[in-house]
Amino acid sequence: MSNNITQEDVAKLAKVSTGTVSRVLNNHPLVSEKARDAVTAAIEQLGYIPNRAAQLLAQGKSCNILIAFIDESQILPSTWQYELPILQAINDFFYPNNYSIQLSMHTTEKDLDDTLFREIIRNKSIDGLIILTSLKLEKSFIESLRESRLPVVFVGNGPYSLKKENIGATVLFDNYQIIKDSFLFLHSLGHRRIGFITGLEKHIHSQMRMKAFTEIYKDYVELESIQPLIYHGDYSIGSGFDALYYFLTKTEPPTAIICANDLMAIGALKASHELRINVPQDLSIIGFDDIEVASYYSPPLSSIKVPAYDLGLQSARTLLNIIRQEEYKELVVLPTELVVRQSVGKNNGIRINNQKGNP
Repeated sequence: MSNNITQEDVAKLAKVSTGTVSRVLNNHPLVSEKARDAVTAAIEQLGYIPNRAAQLLAQGKSCNILIAFIDESQILPSTWQYELPILQAINDFFYPNNYSIQLSMHTTEKDLDDTLFREIIRNKSIDGLIILTSLKLEKSFIESLRESRLPVVFVGNGPYSLKKENIGATVLFDNYQIIKDSFLFLHSLGHRRIGFITGLEKHIHSQMRMKAFTEIYKDYVELESIQPLIYHGDYSIGSGFDALYYFLTKTEPPTAIICANDLMAIGALKASHELRINVPQDLSIIGFDDIEVASYYSPPLSSIKVPAYDLGLQSARTLLNIIRQEEYKELVVLPTELVVRQSVGKNNGIRINNQKGNP
């Protein structure tokens, strides 16, 4: 048998048109039983191997899924630690379902309508789209998505709607309630002055964490202003280091700190070592993300665990359901978990030296 056999060869032997051969290969219903049997017999006799890619295109399918990763021009190390498990899970799900994964990276500095739609979506080379970002997408981009009618799932951003019409599906994780729960946990240990190191202001995750912190603080602690207990970080180790020094310039520094990611928490731990502040005896610290190094640091860092891999699985499963026109949830919010380790303890009433300088 030769792999060089063509549809024309099959059509000639079966005494039908090449269009009939194509319809048989694509399981088209408008083919007579006689013609179908003739084509099937010719295929078997010649050993014809159909071009799977051509078949899919004829059906309007490509079996390609695009993951569009959208971020600032400079991608932070902390971002990759969150994104990579999501990408791995999406690939793990689609591979056994005979889909190929494409990854494209875009920055907010470029017009997404041009870079994403013109190059990929408008040429209909994909069956579905997963948009992975911590940034809010522009209305014009969402309008383009609606017009394309392409199956889409947003991960870590959204949900989006236009004129009361939900656009695609959204998969998120709990950024809001877990901050409140972490605050209440520290409050139960006797902490009343609890500091917070924020992430980048543009990030949706950072906005939600900040909102939760300010709301819960006003409910449980009577202070004229909580601004002295907030430091605006940028997710880097350095900003966590600087934050601790900032807090120690205050007359009454916090006895506990919640950080918007683990890298800033590690920076705060580093500063505490330099200043000979004992953690958790004098200061409690909680991070966010529960990266691998968190449990190996000294002391082991308490952190909020993000279900990154599950985010990827849920987004992939949802997208496949949309493609197959099966039932799916338009919004899924996965729970997060506070993992308590040795960086958190009771408030012992020890006053931290607030003098900035060398130990």
